[in-house]
Amino acid sequence: MRLLIGQISYLNSQPFYPLLGEHRLIPTPPRELGRMAKNGEIDAGILAAADYFVHEDRYEPIAGLGVANREEVRSILFLSRRPMAELDGARIGITEETSTSVRLLRVLLELRDGIRPAEYVRGLRDEGDAFLVIGNEALRRNTTGTPAFPYRYDLATEWWNWTGLPFVFALWAVRRSLPEETKGELAELLERSFVLGMSQIDQIAAEFAGELGGREVLASYLRNFHYRLGSEEMKGFEEFRRLTDENHFLEPI
Repeated sequence: MRLLIGQISYLNSQPFYPLLGEHRLIPTPPRELGRMAKNGEIDAGILAAADYFVHEDRYEPIAGLGVANREEVRSILFLSRRPMAELDGARIGITEETSTSVRLLRVLLELRDGIRPAEYVRGLRDEGDAFLVIGNEALRRNTTGTPAFPYRYDLATEWWNWTGLPFVFALWAVRRSLPEETKGELAELLERSFVLGMSQIDQIAAEFAGELGGREVLASYLRNFHYRLGSEEMKGFEEFRRLTDENHFLEPI
């Protein structure tokens, strides 16, 4: 059975895909993948944590794999003209591609720091007081710098320093309604594909080296992720779920 699998194009997701080409891979950013899940257009993919919370009735975790980190992640970057604690009333730009990181930013600003920005604006960059970028764009910004925004925050580091827990940005999920045999076959294939991908980290880093950073820097970046979601990762996942649920942060932005 050939499945429709959402393929996140960011560097940090590349170790998952070496053997998945026997299925139909659909390249998409995280937020669009969430929309596709909502509309029932995919069978499996790395669902952003915030999208998984919303669509958990139709999708379930598979293979115990995802994208998580402890301390610095380098590709969830918040750039500001002034310190986070001084952003009351600010206009904050949000990349169009994020589902989860914008909720993490709200948790940190509004719950941890007690900040109330004037608004969050999708697509806003240099015209605002601060802005959030993720994925490959964040890696590029880390390399090139943004002088007008001297305050730079890695949101995984901010979460870790506040909670002492890893942060799960996304997890592999599969449509619940698929036959159990099909889900089992996909889990086995995904595991083999991931093991192969992790053995090719240096090659993957070399392919992406350039504006995202040097080969050694990118290889280190990839090895810093926790792709197997253990008990500590899931504690962080559930704490983030609790905070977003209790404060109604899953409503659309």
